[in-house]
Amino acid sequence: MDQQKIMDEIEYYKAQAITELLYTSGKITFDEYDKLTDLNRKTFSPLYADLLPKPLEKSSNQS
Repeated sequence: MDQQKIMDEIEYYKAQAITELLYTSGKITFDEYDKLTDLNRKTFSPLYADLLPKPLEKSSNQS
């Protein structure tokens, strides 16, 4: 794996952690969380994005 792919992975997980923190603290709605998660995946292209759970499946119990 090259250096850029590693950096993209790290940046994706950072962005997603911030997105989840914003959602769980009530700063953003579920729809905003869903959109940000999709944007994070498109922006940083994590290696296993296809294997990651969709936000709806992961967070639907919290709504």
